[in-house]
Amino acid sequence: MSIKEDAHAMVDQLPNDAHWEDLVKSLYKNKKITLGMTDIEVAQPELTESDINSILGRMESSSSEPTDMRNTRNYQPGNATTLGMASGVVAILFSFVFPPIAWIAAPVALISGIIGLKNKEEKAWVPILLSLVSAIPMMILFIGDSGL
Repeated sequence: MSIKEDAHAMVDQLPNDAHWEDLVKSLYKNKKITLGMTDIEVAQPELTESDINSILGRMESSSSEPTDMRNTRNYQPGNATTLGMASGVVAILFSFVFPPIAWIAAPVALISGIIGLKNKEEKAWVPILLSLVSAIPMMILFIGDSGL
């Protein structure tokens, strides 16, 4: 049987007042689509209405997550935030190893984060946090050197 004939047979079995969800349930029941199904569900000889509702529930709940949690390709920070994040990471990495680099990178991260906040860029608070975290080891080194 061809795909077209299979599709026609499934549609013909639906009641006249069927909705799109009924068609999707039929596709799952006949295992024409397996998206969202567990390996156990794929291996079962037949799915119950409860199994299908469970699959659809999982699909629905996964699509309600914020997009930046599901797919990082959708997250596009602005230029100031990107610069700030890179500077913040450099500041943290070099704060114990070679502090002069951190002394430059931390203020760049802080200023970039502030500019990002001003421009309403997404996640602009991250470089500010990174710059503050990198300041802690610098303070430890400063206090340790001064003998306080």
